[in-house]
Amino acid sequence: MPDKKRSQVRAENPSGACGKLDHMTVEELKARAVGDEFDGTCPACGQFHLTRAEIEKIEEKKITESESYKAMKTEAEASEQD
Repeated sequence: MPDKKRSQVRAENPSGACGKLDHMTVEELKARAVGDEFDGTCPACGQFHLTRAEIEKIEEKKITESESYKAMKTEAEASEQD
């Protein structure tokens, strides 16, 4: 049997649902992507982040102050009253 050398590769799935996903910039997502086409939305929040400073600003905010949280809260309260 010929001696075959096996290559080791490391793969990441930034849009996967395993473990904690941090916010990532478009450049960070592009660096992890395979091929020319990739989804540039942040896996943590679905927005596009161009800079690390933008992400830090988002992480400083409380989750209860976000528009998406307020919308979910309103929807949940409305369904409780039905």
